[in-house]
Amino acid sequence: MGGRPRIFYRKEKLRGACWEYQIDGGWITVPGASGDRRLLHHRFAFYRPREVEVRTPAGVKKLHRTGAEQWFFPDRWFSLLRFITDDNQTVGYYVNFSQPLTELRENYYRDLDLELDLWVEPDGTASELDRNEFDDEIASNRLTSEWATEVNQACARVAAAVEAAVQRVGPDIDADRDPEFGLPGFILRV
Repeated sequence: MGGRPRIFYRKEKLRGACWEYQIDGGWITVPGASGDRRLLHHRFAFYRPREVEVRTPAGVKKLHRTGAEQWFFPDRWFSLLRFITDDNQTVGYYVNFSQPLTELRENYYRDLDLELDLWVEPDGTASELDRNEFDDEIASNRLTSEWATEVNQACARVAAAVEAAVQRVGPDIDADRDPEFGLPGFILRV
C-alpha cells in the first residue's frame, strides 16, 4: 500500500466539543522571512454554495462560497482558512486563533480553538470576531491568562501584517499570494 499516509486532524473547543476529519492535502514546506516553514495544508468543498457579499479591490461583489483551503501552523497561535469560489476567487480569509498544531500520535494532529477570530476581506479590511466569547472564556478561567496573552499578541501581529500588505500591494491582498502554495504574504510575515 504506497502513496501518501493518511493524516487526521482534531479541532477541540474549550468547553469540550470537538470535530475530527481526514486531511485532504498534507505537509508542505514554504519559504518564510526567517527560513523554511513546515505547514499542514487541507482543502475541502461545501455541500451547498453560499452567496456572500465580498469587499474586493473593485468594490462589493456577490460571490458563491463553495470551498476552502486551510493551513495549520505548528509554530504559531493560529490556523488560516481561505474561502473560495468554484473559479478560485478569494471570498475572504479566516484566521482562527488556537494553540499551535501538535501531534497526538503518528499522523494525527490537534489544536485547541481559543475563540478569537479575525476575518480579512480580499481588499484587506480586517474585522475581529468573537471577542465576547474570548473574554467570557477568560472570565470563566477556561482560557488561561498565558493563552490569552499569546492570542492577543498573535491577533495584533496578524492585523499589522494585513495592514502592511495593503500598504505594500494596495487593496488586493491576493496580489501578494505565494504562487506555489497559495498562501497570502501577510500570513507568512507573522
